[in-house]
Amino acid sequence: MDIVIIKLGAIGDVIRTTAILAGLKAKYKNCRIDWVTKKESFDVLKNNNFINNIHIIDNKTIKKLKNKAYYLTISLDDGHEACELAAKVDSKKIIGAYLKNNKKTYTNNSSLWFDMGLLSRFGKQKADWLKAKNKKTYQEIMYKILGLKYKKQEPVLILNKNELDFGKEFAQKHDIKNSDLVIGINTGAGGRWEDKKLGIEETAELIDKLNKIRNVKILLFGGHEEKERNKKIKELVKTKIIDAGCNNSLMEFASLVNLCNVLVTSDSLALHIGTALKKKVVAFFCPTSPNEIELYSRGIKLIPKKGCICCYKPKMRWLRV
Repeated sequence: MDIVIIKLGAIGDVIRTTAILAGLKAKYKNCRIDWVTKKESFDVLKNNNFINNIHIIDNKTIKKLKNKAYYLTISLDDGHEACELAAKVDSKKIIGAYLKNNKKTYTNNSSLWFDMGLLSRFGKQKADWLKAKNKKTYQEIMYKILGLKYKKQEPVLILNKNELDFGKEFAQKHDIKNSDLVIGINTGAGGRWEDKKLGIEETAELIDKLNKIRNVKILLFGGHEEKERNKKIKELVKTKIIDAGCNNSLMEFASLVNLCNVLVTSDSLALHIGTALKKKVVAFFCPTSPNEIELYSRGIKLIPKKGCICCYKPKMRWLRV
């Protein structure tokens, strides 16, 4: 029995979606699973033993998949490219979003998820309302729409030897010992959701307070968009900080997160990486939904006492928790 999963991005969403793989294998014994994604997400899937084939979406892949018969297509993206592919794949059953008469739509059995999104049959206003009222985690919703038994199955992110060695070399270079309490600080969040970020001054203040803990080593994380932000944070910090850098590849970033005992992070890619690597997580939220995030009893969620919670507005004022 062959199953194809169409989940292109974002990378964090791809990581958390890997939680469905164990459930699929349990329900569909001896099934073979193909996964279609974008090039940017390939590395987070490449070491996953649940997946038989990873396909990067392009014209060649579309042609190849059209000529293969699947039992089940699982289409979890609402973009035109993903929906078009879902409509073209030859399968007995489909769950999720697809094109019908050149318009994006979704199957009734996937409405628990897509009713809250951009494709919602109810329109944006009610979709936003449903999103705000939702109390189920993303993984719980996925298991529900796929007809799987949810037992808090975890996402899968496997680091290979080279990636693990990268982390070990970094630890040796910065004198990080096994006996140290390593805390990762990832308070940026890219450019889309401005208020996913913790302020620069607040981040520096947090680092100085955490440095009072015995045997603590603090790593400052960031991506390309956080270069200037992290530079300002380092200038404000009065205590020790280890700069993890902002030019790491995706899997180098994951390898450094893997060094941490605790990760303090915004609702961002780092959160999903930390969760998949089974780290203790302190996550803060503002415009995005805290209820959708599953921390597997290894973390806590911080939300503002007032202001924008699950409103998905790109710019709001972050109030102290």
